[in-house]
Amino acid sequence: MRQYRRFKQEHPDCVLFFRMGDFYEMFDDDARLTHRVLGLTLTQRTEGIPMSGVPHHALEGYLRRMVEQGHRVAVCEQIEDPREAKGVVERAVTRVITPGTLVDEALLDESEANEIAAVGPAGADGTVVIAIAEASTGAFTLVDVSATALLDEIVRRRPSELLYCETDDGAMPAACRHARDAIGCATTARPAWTFRPDDAAERLRIHYGVATLAGFGLDDDDPALGPAGALLRYLQDTQTPDAKPGSGRLAHLRPPARVPRAATLRLDATTLRSLEIERTMRTGERSGSLLSILQRCTTAMGKRLFRQWLCFPLADAEAIGERQTAVATLVEDETLRASLIDRLARVQDVARIVARIAMRRATPRDLVALGGSLGPIGDLRAMLREVPAFVKPCATLATLAETLTPLAERIARECVDTPPAHLREGGLFRDGIDGELDEYRGLQRDANGWLAEYQRELVAETKIPTLKVGFNKVFGYYIEVTHTHTAKVPDAFTRKQTLKNAERYITPELKTFEEKVTSAQSRAVERERVLFDTLSDDAAAGVNALAAYADVVAQLDVLACFAATAVRLGYTRPQLVPEPVLDIRGGRHPVLDHLLGERFVPNDCVLGRDTDDGRATLALITGPNMAGKSTFIRQIAIITLLAHTGSFVPADAAVIGLTDRIFTRIGSADELHTGQSTFMVEMTETANILHHATDRSLVILDEIGRGTSTLDGLALAWAIAETIASRRCRTLFATHYHELTDLADRREAVTNLHVSVREWGDDIVFLYRILAGRTDRSYGLHVAKIAGVPADTITRADAILETLTVHTGGVVPAPPPAEVSPGEQLGLFTEYLPHPVVERLATLDLDGLSPLEAFDLLRTLTRDAKEPS
Repeated sequence: MRQYRRFKQEHPDCVLFFRMGDFYEMFDDDARLTHRVLGLTLTQRTEGIPMSGVPHHALEGYLRRMVEQGHRVAVCEQIEDPREAKGVVERAVTRVITPGTLVDEALLDESEANEIAAVGPAGADGTVVIAIAEASTGAFTLVDVSATALLDEIVRRRPSELLYCETDDGAMPAACRHARDAIGCATTARPAWTFRPDDAAERLRIHYGVATLAGFGLDDDDPALGPAGALLRYLQDTQTPDAKPGSGRLAHLRPPARVPRAATLRLDATTLRSLEIERTMRTGERSGSLLSILQRCTTAMGKRLFRQWLCFPLADAEAIGERQTAVATLVEDETLRASLIDRLARVQDVARIVARIAMRRATPRDLVALGGSLGPIGDLRAMLREVPAFVKPCATLATLAETLTPLAERIARECVDTPPAHLREGGLFRDGIDGELDEYRGLQRDANGWLAEYQRELVAETKIPTLKVGFNKVFGYYIEVTHTHTAKVPDAFTRKQTLKNAERYITPELKTFEEKVTSAQSRAVERERVLFDTLSDDAAAGVNALAAYADVVAQLDVLACFAATAVRLGYTRPQLVPEPVLDIRGGRHPVLDHLLGERFVPNDCVLGRDTDDGRATLALITGPNMAGKSTFIRQIAIITLLAHTGSFVPADAAVIGLTDRIFTRIGSADELHTGQSTFMVEMTETANILHHATDRSLVILDEIGRGTSTLDGLALAWAIAETIASRRCRTLFATHYHELTDLADRREAVTNLHVSVREWGDDIVFLYRILAGRTDRSYGLHVAKIAGVPADTITRADAILETLTVHTGGVVPAPPPAEVSPGEQLGLFTEYLPHPVVERLATLDLDGLSPLEAFDLLRTLTRDAKEPS
């Protein structure tokens, strides 16, 4: 217990799983916690100490449940053979399990990356560096972002755990706190000294065995050193706490690579949520998201890379073109596509297997799976050798084959086809590959023959025909004699066990044989462990080549998935051009197109190109609720996004100008945890767009201004539309403020679109077709009727609507131009009323009027007015 408490003191924030024989035991508060979380039976030691435990072979399942519940776990192993121990068995904490450091297959989702990120302090220029690593694959990247974009980058990365620099007051940085609330990641404060550039740089140099970090693109004063070194230290502390820096552990962790800011099209957290890239807005589930519809990769590595390409689209035309050409090749060549997918299906999760091998966590099945996964490398080279679109991956495979093919052949030659789950009883290596192992196995196999001959000798010697020699795991080898013949038992027999109808005995010869066979079995298992470690070390020596192979396979898998999707769903290759244009013909929303099939109505969208209405960059879209406005603007954004990933798109044809960012302001939701109302969230997101949108951006706005009073909302929507139109960034603006449509008459950059409907008696039929022009009705009462609002309520609403109609017909006068001073502007509301009415109101004392009285007065004054009111 003193030993236990020492380890517990070293890891106070962890639940300590303490190995004792065949169980991991928990004591005191940890026992009570695991009783509550895992449902373990709570017992007590004789000293009254609460205790619970789990079998050692079931550890991974319990670890996963603990981490899913948000707990950190320290695993304390016996590092000394109990048979050789003098006193208490020596133990050590061999790993600390946290949400961001999971490595074992049972703890991970194969389709999701499990990253951990460290956020450095903001620099003098407001730049923040994020270091991101994945312990299960060895990926290690550095990203520079502005302080204002920090939260968006974290949400886009979706790390499972976030490290930040501990402060004197213990406060967590706001971006980390908001990220925790947004994506549910764990947050961990780390000592400030671990972020010091000097200490961090030294740790990085020692780990990678270099004298300078310049080869990694890191200068001595690089702000990335702090978070990179802090992250490396944390991984070492949790994954190899008993190893010294530079000992070779975590050898699979690649040198940190910086991601250029301009390499990808930027998607902020709002856009990812609004477009439902990974999860739906309503349920937060993956089902129904874009990822759930399009991701059909064959390998685990491809599934993870697909998500990365979707959330980090390219911004470079040449790189996009290379992907498109590869996809087009696979679309056109069905045989090549089918063959490629078939070979990729034989490749297992090489990236994570290599990590487990490097960290000495691999199982026999991991090793055999690695060998089998390397087998297709020759076939992949052969089928891609003459294909121009795959010159680069084919060249990489050719280089890798020199290292990896011999390893694959060795694993296949030495290991059985169906390996055991573990090495506790051996059975991994074939006969004939190691003389010492064959000798031990020979002793075990010869045991049956020796026992049969020994039994014949005893029967002849004792004249007991029913005598049997047997074995069980509890009592070992024995001689069994029925009670009928016990009088014939020789004195050399020693009684070992009494049964109901027989007695069991042991002889000196049988005891000697038992020791010999048992020793041979344990020595065979130990020999297999040595062979396994040797083969694992040899595999780990090629960690860089294996990681490169995993990368190539993942890329081929995603490209094959793009091609298969294009063929299956009828997607077309988009044309990427440098001009900021948007010309989509027959565009479809990928998710609804998949769900509805032929019932989905495609639509066109043209912005930034010469049309009959001029060269408009902002389209105002009006029409009823539920008619398809939101679907239309979302699908245009998604098609643009997919085009930048290198994928084909759901459209008959598409010409898309290179885009630097996609902005969205869709839906309504408050953020109570940040003290923001629905309207505040709406305005904050809109402000972000107004500050950062450029003429190369795509902006999607849905019903701006609806979260406040009608007049305030209309005024804001009008001003926002004018501001964005002046930027000439491609914009789709869905609105129920029909007054905004007048902007198209006053600004060349603005055009009107509407969703067509047909009235049928008192009902309307949605046609879901986007047409040029404006509409002056939203059909809100019809939608309410469809939604099941009681008929008497609809009737009353209709009557009230007639009295509330302030303006019907005609064109709403535009708000004054921006250059007019505020003192010269008339109130927006007075623009709705005939001027004689306004003049009459100015002569009346209106103080003390109730709203209803004021309304009645207005109705009386406007009843006989000649102008429409």
